[in-house]
Amino acid sequence: MEFKDFPLKPEILEALHGRGLTTPTPIQAAALPLALEGKDLIGQARTGTGKTLAFALPIAERLAPSQERGRKPRALVLTPTRELALQVASELTAVAPHLKVVAVYGGTGYGKQKEALLRGADAVVATPGRALDYLRQGVLDLSRVEVAVLDEADEMLSMGFEEEVEALLSATPPSRQTLLFSATLPSWAKRLAERYMKNPVLINVIKDEPVTYEEEAVPAPVRGRLEVLSDLLYVASPDRAMVFTRTKAETEEIAQGLLRLGHPAQALHGDLSQGERERVLGAFRQGEVRVLVATDVAARGLDIPQVDLVVHYRLPDRAEAYQHRSGRTGRAGRGGRVVLLYGPRERRDVEALERAVGRRFKRVNPPTPEEV
Repeated sequence: MEFKDFPLKPEILEALHGRGLTTPTPIQAAALPLALEGKDLIGQARTGTGKTLAFALPIAERLAPSQERGRKPRALVLTPTRELALQVASELTAVAPHLKVVAVYGGTGYGKQKEALLRGADAVVATPGRALDYLRQGVLDLSRVEVAVLDEADEMLSMGFEEEVEALLSATPPSRQTLLFSATLPSWAKRLAERYMKNPVLINVIKDEPVTYEEEAVPAPVRGRLEVLSDLLYVASPDRAMVFTRTKAETEEIAQGLLRLGHPAQALHGDLSQGERERVLGAFRQGEVRVLVATDVAARGLDIPQVDLVVHYRLPDRAEAYQHRSGRTGRAGRGGRVVLLYGPRERRDVEALERAVGRRFKRVNPPTPEEV
């Protein structure tokens, strides 16, 4: 099946063709026929599997262009992070050049976004907190919304956005079409479906998405963990690696330690300003920084290219966090490598994680001095 087999306007097909896109991914192939018919759906898919197009194309197809000044948005997409909001907005603009798309997110002044909304928008891609601020100020009017999308619902839940999301959905007409995407389906997502969706169809492509990365568990002492990480990086010599840990302070410690040991590394955490984040990510994309040390929250929805190696410096606390972190590598069917570092007391935790994801990790010893 190809995109041209779907009932899409010629200019949308042209936009897809111009980006070299002809064949849909599993989530797109499963979601598009239903979404284009106007049905409500819940799509279960991992990050990086092309789910943005699964809702961007139905929005592009459904909404006709309008030049009306001060027009109210007819599509609302909610995402957990500003990075994801920007990424989704640019993808939607690419396949729907006939629509005015406005991205709305926190961490920056209110003026510019407010002006853009007041001038008129066809689609608004927003983080829940800032969208609710504008709704309460009367700047964002959701009374004309025809399509509402919740992207990465499980992440919005883990970041504490439940109330904002529900308040925003309540401000849209009950006649709207609602599309919800999530890697996992927490009970909140099921409640949302009951309360805000009309007979949603559940599509789960996670079971059809093969894992394309190798998973290894490497024993690392608690005190010498940084040295083991450094040795691993020297032996693997990845173009881009991401190292995950639990706290902001520790991202800084690890990044500083790696710099001392000769690795171009930078920390990414929630305390950085938007400008600092952009600088770090820009350097990582360009290859000036080869190791990005991040917390789970900081790494959500990042628009970054293929990563060769993902290292769990500290074990993730939930299987979902493991999937989200590891999903940064082996994207779009390319190979990748995932390494878990664990101490003598964490053997059981590694086994519990294996049971939760339904796979065995290869046990590998740390690199020897000769290899390094």
